[in-house]
Amino acid sequence: MEKVVFLDRDGVINNEKDLIHKKEDMELLPQSAEAIHLLNKNKYKVILITNQPVIARGLCTLKELADIHNHLLHLLEKESAKIDKIYFCPHHPKLGNNPEYTIECECRKPRPGLIFQAKKDFNIKNLSECYMIGDKISDIKAGYLAGCKTILVKTGYGEEDGFKDATPNHEAKNLYEAVTNIILKNETLN
Repeated sequence: MEKVVFLDRDGVINNEKDLIHKKEDMELLPQSAEAIHLLNKNKYKVILITNQPVIARGLCTLKELADIHNHLLHLLEKESAKIDKIYFCPHHPKLGNNPEYTIECECRKPRPGLIFQAKKDFNIKNLSECYMIGDKISDIKAGYLAGCKTILVKTGYGEEDGFKDATPNHEAKNLYEAVTNIILKNETLN
Protein backbone atom coordinates (compact mmCIF):
# COMPACT_ATOMS: atom_id res chain seq x y z
CA MET A 1 0.00 0.00 0.00
CA GLU A 2 1.24 3.49 -0.89
CA LYS A 3 1.27 5.63 2.25
CA VAL A 4 1.38 9.08 0.69
CA VAL A 5 -0.70 12.17 1.44
CA PHE A 6 -0.50 15.26 -0.75
CA LEU A 7 -1.50 18.48 0.99
CA ASP A 8 -2.38 21.91 -0.27
CA ARG A 9 -0.77 24.69 1.83
CA ASP A 10 -2.91 27.79 2.34
CA GLY A 11 -6.22 27.08 4.06
CA VAL A 12 -5.20 23.51 4.87
CA ILE A 13 -2.00 23.79 6.94
CA ASN A 14 -1.85 27.52 7.53
CA ASN A 15 -4.39 30.32 7.75
CA GLU A 16 -5.63 31.49 4.38
CA LYS A 17 -4.35 35.02 3.95
CA ASP A 18 -4.61 36.31 0.44
CA LEU A 19 -1.27 35.86 -1.34
CA ILE A 20 1.17 35.22 1.50
CA HIS A 21 4.41 36.87 0.42
CA LYS A 22 6.29 37.31 3.69
CA LYS A 23 7.08 34.75 6.35
CA GLU A 24 5.50 36.84 9.12
CA ASP A 25 2.10 36.07 7.57
CA MET A 26 2.59 32.31 7.98
CA GLU A 27 0.39 31.08 10.83
CA LEU A 28 -0.56 27.43 11.37
CA LEU A 29 -4.19 26.43 11.55
CA PRO A 30 -5.24 24.74 14.81
CA GLN A 31 -4.34 21.03 14.86
CA SER A 32 -2.62 21.08 11.45
CA ALA A 33 0.81 20.31 12.93
CA GLU A 34 -0.76 17.60 15.06
CA ALA A 35 -2.37 16.09 11.94
CA ILE A 36 0.94 16.05 10.06
CA HIS A 37 2.65 14.54 13.11
CA LEU A 38 0.02 11.75 13.06
CA LEU A 39 0.83 11.06 9.41
CA ASN A 40 4.57 10.99 10.21
CA LYS A 41 4.01 8.68 13.16
CA ASN A 42 2.01 6.30 10.95
CA LYS A 43 4.78 6.30 8.30
CA TYR A 44 2.99 8.33 5.62
CA LYS A 45 4.97 10.49 3.22
CA VAL A 46 3.66 14.05 3.47
CA ILE A 47 4.10 16.06 0.29
CA LEU A 48 3.05 19.67 -0.13
CA ILE A 49 1.51 20.59 -3.51
CA THR A 50 0.84 24.32 -3.71
CA ASN A 51 0.14 27.07 -6.24
CA GLN A 52 2.22 30.14 -5.40
CA PRO A 53 1.37 32.86 -7.93
CA VAL A 54 3.10 35.41 -5.69
CA ILE A 55 6.12 34.80 -7.93
CA ALA A 56 4.24 35.52 -11.19
CA ARG A 57 2.66 38.56 -9.58
CA GLY A 58 6.06 39.89 -8.54
CA LEU A 59 5.10 40.02 -4.86
CA CYS A 60 8.16 38.04 -3.80
CA THR A 61 11.19 36.30 -5.22
CA LEU A 62 11.96 32.59 -5.30
CA LYS A 63 14.38 33.20 -2.40
CA GLU A 64 11.68 34.93 -0.37
CA LEU A 65 9.27 32.06 -1.10
CA ALA A 66 11.97 29.62 0.07
CA ASP A 67 12.21 31.67 3.29
CA ILE A 68 8.43 31.41 3.74
CA HIS A 69 8.55 27.65 3.23
CA ASN A 70 11.53 27.27 5.58
CA HIS A 71 9.57 29.21 8.19
CA LEU A 72 6.59 26.90 7.69
CA LEU A 73 8.85 23.85 8.09
CA HIS A 74 10.30 25.38 11.26
CA LEU A 75 6.83 26.02 12.73
CA LEU A 76 5.87 22.42 12.02
CA GLU A 77 9.17 21.07 13.35
CA LYS A 78 8.52 22.84 16.68
CA GLU A 79 5.38 20.67 16.87
CA SER A 80 7.23 17.44 15.88
CA ALA A 81 5.71 17.49 12.39
CA LYS A 82 7.58 17.06 9.13
CA ILE A 83 6.82 17.58 5.45
CA ASP A 84 8.89 15.32 3.20
CA LYS A 85 9.02 17.71 0.25
CA ILE A 86 7.44 20.92 -1.02
CA TYR A 87 6.41 21.26 -4.66
CA PHE A 88 5.13 24.63 -5.82
CA CYS A 89 3.91 26.23 -9.00
CA PRO A 90 5.18 29.83 -9.36
CA HIS A 91 3.05 30.53 -12.44
CA HIS A 92 -0.20 32.27 -13.21
CA PRO A 93 -1.55 32.28 -16.76
CA LYS A 94 -2.98 35.83 -16.65
CA LEU A 95 -2.40 37.74 -13.43
CA GLY A 96 1.29 38.43 -13.42
CA ASN A 97 3.82 41.22 -13.41
CA ASN A 98 6.72 38.83 -13.98
CA PRO A 99 6.57 37.72 -17.66
CA GLU A 100 8.86 34.73 -17.06
CA TYR A 101 6.17 33.21 -14.80
CA THR A 102 3.00 34.58 -16.41
CA ILE A 103 2.43 31.48 -18.50
CA GLU A 104 0.19 28.45 -18.95
CA CYS A 105 1.87 25.43 -17.37
CA GLU A 106 1.25 21.83 -16.37
CA CYS A 107 2.12 22.36 -12.72
CA ARG A 108 -0.60 24.83 -11.67
CA LYS A 109 -3.53 23.11 -10.01
CA PRO A 110 -6.08 22.01 -11.14
CA ARG A 111 -3.53 20.38 -13.44
CA PRO A 112 -1.79 17.42 -11.78
CA GLY A 113 1.79 18.10 -12.93
CA LEU A 114 3.24 18.54 -9.44
CA ILE A 115 1.66 15.29 -8.25
CA PHE A 116 3.14 13.48 -11.24
CA GLN A 117 6.55 14.99 -10.49
CA ALA A 118 6.32 13.76 -6.89
CA LYS A 119 5.26 10.33 -8.15
CA LYS A 120 8.44 10.16 -10.19
CA ASP A 121 10.70 11.59 -7.48
CA PHE A 122 9.37 9.32 -4.73
CA ASN A 123 8.89 6.28 -6.97
CA ILE A 124 5.20 6.08 -6.09
CA LYS A 125 3.73 3.05 -7.84
CA ASN A 126 0.01 3.55 -7.37
CA LEU A 127 -1.48 7.03 -7.01
CA SER A 128 -4.95 5.51 -6.52
CA GLU A 129 -3.84 4.55 -3.00
CA CYS A 130 -2.71 8.11 -2.24
CA TYR A 131 -4.73 11.05 -0.93
CA MET A 132 -4.93 14.69 -2.00
CA ILE A 133 -6.28 17.00 0.70
CA GLY A 134 -7.25 20.56 -0.17
CA ASP A 135 -9.65 23.37 0.58
CA LYS A 136 -10.41 24.23 -3.04
CA ILE A 137 -12.06 22.36 -5.88
CA SER A 138 -8.89 23.02 -7.92
CA ASP A 139 -7.02 20.86 -5.36
CA ILE A 140 -9.65 18.15 -5.64
CA LYS A 141 -9.55 18.23 -9.43
CA ALA A 142 -5.73 17.92 -9.46
CA GLY A 143 -6.01 14.89 -7.18
CA TYR A 144 -8.77 13.40 -9.31
CA LEU A 145 -6.81 13.90 -12.55
CA ALA A 146 -3.80 12.22 -10.95
CA GLY A 147 -5.97 9.29 -9.83
CA CYS A 148 -5.77 10.01 -6.07
CA LYS A 149 -8.48 9.75 -3.45
CA THR A 150 -9.54 13.28 -2.52
CA ILE A 151 -10.64 15.00 0.67
CA LEU A 152 -12.03 18.53 0.77
CA VAL A 153 -11.50 20.36 4.07
CA LYS A 154 -13.84 23.16 5.13
CA THR A 155 -11.05 25.44 6.38
CA GLY A 156 -9.63 28.12 4.10
CA TYR A 157 -11.79 28.56 1.04
CA GLY A 158 -13.87 25.50 1.92
CA GLU A 159 -14.35 24.84 -1.82
CA GLU A 160 -15.40 28.38 -2.76
CA ASP A 161 -12.74 29.02 -5.40
CA GLY A 162 -14.88 29.38 -8.50
CA PHE A 163 -14.31 25.84 -9.76
CA LYS A 164 -17.29 23.50 -9.84
CA ASP A 165 -16.05 20.64 -12.02
CA ALA A 166 -14.84 18.08 -9.48
CA THR A 167 -16.37 16.32 -6.49
CA PRO A 168 -14.28 15.12 -3.53
CA ASN A 169 -14.41 11.52 -2.40
CA HIS A 170 -14.78 12.74 1.20
CA GLU A 171 -15.15 15.94 3.18
CA ALA A 172 -13.77 16.89 6.60
CA LYS A 173 -14.04 19.94 8.80
CA ASN A 174 -10.24 20.34 8.94
CA LEU A 175 -6.92 18.59 8.25
CA TYR A 176 -6.91 16.79 11.60
CA GLU A 177 -10.30 15.19 10.94
CA ALA A 178 -9.23 14.22 7.41
CA VAL A 179 -6.01 12.59 8.67
CA THR A 180 -7.68 10.69 11.51
CA ASN A 181 -10.21 9.34 9.01
CA ILE A 182 -7.40 8.17 6.68
CA ILE A 183 -5.54 6.45 9.50
CA LEU A 184 -8.68 4.80 10.94
CA LYS A 185 -9.72 3.59 7.49
CA ASN A 186 -6.32 2.07 6.76
CA GLU A 187 -6.09 0.44 10.19
CA THR A 188 -9.40 -1.35 9.57
CA LEU A 189 -8.10 -2.58 6.19
CA ASN A 190 -5.04 -4.22 7.78
